[in-house]
Formats: sequence, structure tokens, C-alpha cells
Amino acid sequence: MDDVFVIGEAVKAVPQEDGSVKVGGYLVRFGNASTPDLVGDYFTQETDFGNAEKSLAWFNHRAPVRYGNKRVQYKGELGEAKLTRDDVGIFAEVVLQARNEYEREIAELAAAGKLSWSSGTAPHLVDRKQISRDVFEITKWKLGLDASLTPTPAEPRTSNRVQEIKSLFESGQPVMENNKMSDELDVKSIAAQAVADALAARDAEMLAQKNRDAEIKAAEEAAYNRAVKELAERKAPAFNKNTELGFSEEKDAVPAFKHWIKTGQANGGLIQPNAEWKAAMAIGAGATGGYLVPDPLYQQIVAKRDNMSWVRQAPTSKFVTPADHLLVPVENASMTAFVSTAEAAAYDENEPTVNQVDLTLTKYTKLIKASEEFVNYEGTNFDAFLTDALARAEAATENAAATTVLVNGATSSGVTTASATAITIPELASVAGALGNGYDVTGQVGWLARNASLWYLKGVFGTNYYSFDGLFNRPAWVADDLDAIAASKKPVFYGNWNFFGVIERPGMLVQRNPYLYMANGQVGIFANVFRGFGVLQSEALLYLNTAA
Repeated sequence: MDDVFVIGEAVKAVPQEDGSVKVGGYLVRFGNASTPDLVGDYFTQETDFGNAEKSLAWFNHRAPVRYGNKRVQYKGELGEAKLTRDDVGIFAEVVLQARNEYEREIAELAAAGKLSWSSGTAPHLVDRKQISRDVFEITKWKLGLDASLTPTPAEPRTSNRVQEIKSLFESGQPVMENNKMSDELDVKSIAAQAVADALAARDAEMLAQKNRDAEIKAAEEAAYNRAVKELAERKAPAFNKNTELGFSEEKDAVPAFKHWIKTGQANGGLIQPNAEWKAAMAIGAGATGGYLVPDPLYQQIVAKRDNMSWVRQAPTSKFVTPADHLLVPVENASMTAFVSTAEAAAYDENEPTVNQVDLTLTKYTKLIKASEEFVNYEGTNFDAFLTDALARAEAATENAAATTVLVNGATSSGVTTASATAITIPELASVAGALGNGYDVTGQVGWLARNASLWYLKGVFGTNYYSFDGLFNRPAWVADDLDAIAASKKPVFYGNWNFFGVIERPGMLVQRNPYLYMANGQVGIFANVFRGFGVLQSEALLYLNTAA
């Protein structure tokens, strides 16, 4: 069998000051069993690529390629390609020196976006492992001898497709015989035509974009002028007029808040932070442009946040305070059992000791820019936009901050996986078994892992151990800020979540700045919340260790 090759991805070319061209791109891209190529092969991070950090670079594996009825071949070395491994695949880059006419023409093809990387090796240096009937994982593919630039298209569905080198000839591909350019083909004219086609396409796209921009600008100007006119004619409503029906936050405060976001006009329906907040934490009140989000609107934010935040889904202990921190008393040494005592003997004294965990509030901020047309248009459903944007930001903040505190404060279960990339049923069961009986309380315990890790466990465990209720009939929550399943990581947590504390200052403060981004036609909306997180009992929250 001839040598084999695999098409990588299209290269990017950057001209250098000395006339050379630097070319780079992925020689090999990692995949998995669910995304094999058309013949069922795929590479992974575990594939044995050898120890080569460099590889000889060639044009099309020194094999001929065909354009129409014309062929070209070049057998000279193009240089030495540098190989770099990352989480995506094997990245290769080489500098084409353009030392002769052939290399200059190849460099022009690269600059025109006509070349892709292709990795070649010998058949006896390739091993495969069958994953399913039609899917194979490539476990060995030695690099170092052949990293080729080829005009074969890097179409995504055929990337990583292993073929024989001789198929280049049979499938009607390209030739340069005896290191001399064939009279049948002028590579330079092909490159020139490719460049001309690219420039023509670019000019057409630029013209189309210019026309689109002009239409958008005209529409924006018309909308802006209409909004300004409507705004000038509209008066600030007195939302909290004392009527027989009284004051309604939902009917009065929310419209007042939306009106302030749009116009900056304050009225009685707005709720200002109280003096205690301002004195304790130096938070600006209405006089400096800041107002609390009205409760009905804030409850919508909280509802959406709770749907996205594991901190809110898990049965964590939640505290509210107007201060800047909260001391939470926790048991340091547990109460021991009663002691057997003889008649008239002294009582045994052994009381529990108490410790404190200081939950400190941290200020988290968010800036949202909204166009003047958007906030001033009467038909805008602004509260839906605001609640969605702020809820997603708040949930992401809570997830990231709480996960960091959890990882640093939890305790190892003492269980380490046998594999760096796999978890077995007994290993996970041992983690649950490591939690003390006093902590393993139904309704308070559960699992925490990345979404990908939970679905992996579902595939490994099947329905006997993984149901809609979670793992081993214990609920499972998603925390995508946790580690993935890899060497020396903490990918899965189990414990009693009553012993994870969440502290917050109620409400959300919003400030409006119509001047900072005025040149861009935007209004700046600045929001902040105060949150704090802490592990109240480290022995109540355990994590699984993966092998190194």
C-alpha cells in the first residue's frame, strides 16, 4: 500500500517584509466518535503523533496535482514546518522563502487562499481502534516527515479523511515533472486569476455592504427623528398620584422606571436606595442618577436568573443583609454521644464548639449599551430586554464566583479515578459513600458537574443509575465553570448543599448615563448587585479526583 495522507484545513498566508510568506493552519484537527469523517475515522488528543516538533514541508506530498487537463509537480523541499499542539489539534506553520520561481508561485497560491495543509505518513505507522461498526479512532499517526501544502480543497465533511497517496493521481488531481514546470500549465496565471477573482468578489461585497449601510442609516435617521419628536411632545407622567385605589408598584413604579431609562426624567414612581445603604456602602442614590429596579421588574430578573444559576437551583443556604458582610455560626467540633456512667459517678463533659464563617459581600457590575432609538421608541418592550440581559449576566456571575469558592473550599472525597479521562460507576458511588451519614440527607444532597460531564455519565451509567432525578436517585445540577473530565482535575462534586452559603443585598441598583456614549447614539445603563459565597462546612461538600 502506498503512503497515506489526511487533508487538514485551509491555510492563512501573511507576506513578510523580506518577500517571504508565512503560512499557518491546522495540520490535524481533533474529533470524536460522534463526528468522524466520511470513512469513519477521527483523531483525538490521545492519538500518538510521535515527538516531532518539526516536519519537512512539501508541495502536495511531492505528488502531481491536476487542474482541468493540466498537471503540475514540484519535488523540492519548501522548508521546515513548526508543529504546535493545542486543544484544537496540531497547528503547523512554515515560512516560504520564495527562493525560485516555483516556490514564488506556490506562495502566490497560498496568498490567494488556494492551499490547505495535508499530513502524510506511512501505513505501518498508522493504528486504528474500532469504536463501533463503522467508526474508528486513529490511535497512532506519526508526524515529522511530511507536512504538505496542497490545492486539494479542505471541505469540512472530508477533513481528516485518510486516503492513499496514489489516489491523488487517480482522482484527477495536479504535475511538475523532473522539477521543471510543465509547458501545459502556468501556475502564476492561476494565482493571478485567483487573486483577480478574490478582488472582484471583495469589491462586489463592499458595494453591496455600502448600499446596505446607506439603507440602514436612512432608516435609523428617520426613526431617530420620529422618536425625538415624540419625546419632545411627551410629558413625564405622574405615576404615583394618590388615588382612591392607592399606589401600585407594578402599574406605577415599573412604568416610571422605564420612563426614566428612556428620558432621564425622574418622577415619584422611582424607588431610591435608602439612606442606610448610602451611608454604609457609599452607594449613590437618585441624586447621582441611581435607582433600584422596582420589585415587580426585579422579580422577573430573579425568576430568569434562578432558571440559569446552579446556586439558586441547589438547596444552598441563602442569607440577606443590608450590611457589607455576615458572620454565620457553624459547628466546629460535633456533639459526642452520651457516655455510659456508673451510679454516683461524675457526668462526662463534652460540649460542641462553635466557629464562624464570614460571608463578605462583593460588588458585581454590568454595563449595557442601548441605542437611543431603542430606548426612546414607544413600542419597545424595554422591560423584557432589560430583565433578560441582566438575568443572564447575574446568573453567569453567580455561577462563576460560587464555583471558584466551592472548588477552593470543598474537601477531597479520597476517591481517585483509575483513568485520567474516564469515570466508572463504583468510583462515583464511592464518592457518595464518603459523605458522612449526618450530611447525607435526602432533599439536601446532590451532584454538581459540567453539562458535558453529566451527559457523559448518563451514557456510561445508563438508565439503571442515571435517571431524570439525577445520579443514584440524587439530583444533579449543571455548573459549566467546573473542570472537564481530564487528568488531575476536580470534575464532579457531591455533598449537602445546605452547607454552602449565599449572601446577597436585596435588589439591583441601576444608573443611567446618556452622555458617555452619545457620539455613538447610545445610552449607557450601569447595573450592580452585591453577592457573597462561602463553604460553611468543608466536610459536607466532596469532590472526585481524576488520575494524573
